[in-house]
Amino acid sequence: MKKILTAAAALIVAALLAFVLWPKNQPATTFSLPDLNGKTVSNADLQGKVTLINFWYPSCPGCVSEMPKLIQTAKDYHGKDFQIIAISLPYDPLESVKNYAADRQLPFTVMYDADGKTGKAFGVKVAPTSFFVNKKGELLKTFAGEPDFAKLYQEIDRELAK
Repeated sequence: MKKILTAAAALIVAALLAFVLWPKNQPATTFSLPDLNGKTVSNADLQGKVTLINFWYPSCPGCVSEMPKLIQTAKDYHGKDFQIIAISLPYDPLESVKNYAADRQLPFTVMYDADGKTGKAFGVKVAPTSFFVNKKGELLKTFAGEPDFAKLYQEIDRELAK
């Protein structure tokens, strides 16, 4: 009986420690940039929407390969509480970003990180890199390179259902 009580007490202590020490979802990195139309977009715009923040640039081969899938994702979730925010890293001039967005009619918010500070604040090392954020503005997952879009859709659906 004593062994059972000791084991039960140890289990309760372990469960409480796990609950207290288990990492919580951290807020997404603070940012504020104008979009290509001059409207400022910031963390406040993450509230109430599942968001994919994508760091890219027009001359990046991986970014160009991924872009049609991002466009399709935006179209597939149009009208739902989901958004894509594309932040171009400053490897290409602003005019190239504007031309790319216009030529492809990107159906999501596009911004230009002119000084590279936002990419650095997010810790972006390679492009494309995306950050998956829940409706509370909390970072759930980081994708260095192109995500597995089938799995991403499952994760978007799961977060939208909450």
